[in-house]
Amino acid sequence: MATFIVRPIAREIATQARQSRQSPQYGHPVHQETARGTGPCRQCLRAFTTGTEDRILFTYTPFDGTSMLKQPGPIFIHADECQAHDGIGYPDGLRGIPVVAQVYFDDGTIGATRPMLEGDESSQLEAMLDGPRVQFATLRHAEAGCFIARVERVAV
Repeated sequence: MATFIVRPIAREIATQARQSRQSPQYGHPVHQETARGTGPCRQCLRAFTTGTEDRILFTYTPFDGTSMLKQPGPIFIHADECQAHDGIGYPDGLRGIPVVAQVYFDDGTIGATRPMLEGDESSQLEAMLDGPRVQFATLRHAEAGCFIARVERVAV
């Protein structure tokens, strides 16, 4: 069994972006379009259906006020509410999307970026999170570089 959970953006952030039409953290206007790429949606963690589903783009940072480097960037979510990802292990919805992972250490430094090899994502993430100084990891789109989700250990 996997020893980690992949956490999407908070439901409150997605809801506020959809309702206010502004980035909840930065106040920038959102942009809505029909999906031209697979994404993924940062709430349900599944690929968009290109040419069919509407998505919104807004500025987001995955880090709280204690981070020295906030790393804001663009993210997409479904324009209409979707079911947030909730489960242990690597999300099926991310399979087939090029993803890289980075670990964050207890002293604030960041580990090397590592590509997730399709079909072996769970064992790769478990190995990355196994270090004693590792606090969490993030997943990013391997081509665009934008944030996808946060990965945390769970007690088994």
